[in-house]
Amino acid sequence: MDSMNEKGRRQELREVDRRYLVFYLRVYDGMSSKILGHLVDISEKGMMLIADNAIPVNENYRLRMRLPTQMKERNEIIFDATSRWCKSDANPDFFLAGFQMHDLEQSNKDLVLTLIRDFSYHEER
Repeated sequence: MDSMNEKGRRQELREVDRRYLVFYLRVYDGMSSKILGHLVDISEKGMMLIADNAIPVNENYRLRMRLPTQMKERNEIIFDATSRWCKSDANPDFFLAGFQMHDLEQSNKDLVLTLIRDFSYHEER
């Protein structure tokens, strides 16, 4: 989430820093085998996907995300999220979409934190 300040510069409104993953994880729409997109970055409260198609904004989703094979506890997590924004990527063949995650169970929250800790990096601005 960005807003413009008085001088026209973008101002970050995000409460939690994004963590960029070292590889993209598949995110599926519900329990289907339809890939909604691939995870680009994640925080404890939300995530950004890169997708082939535009994703409708302010829609509720039940998402299923594949986890890296190095995470031995489970191979996927299922959670609820709401799409908050969608825009064209720098590559016009793709779209970027932001999601807010809701009411993560503690076991899923722990897996997300492990994912952030072990499989991501923070981009300095």
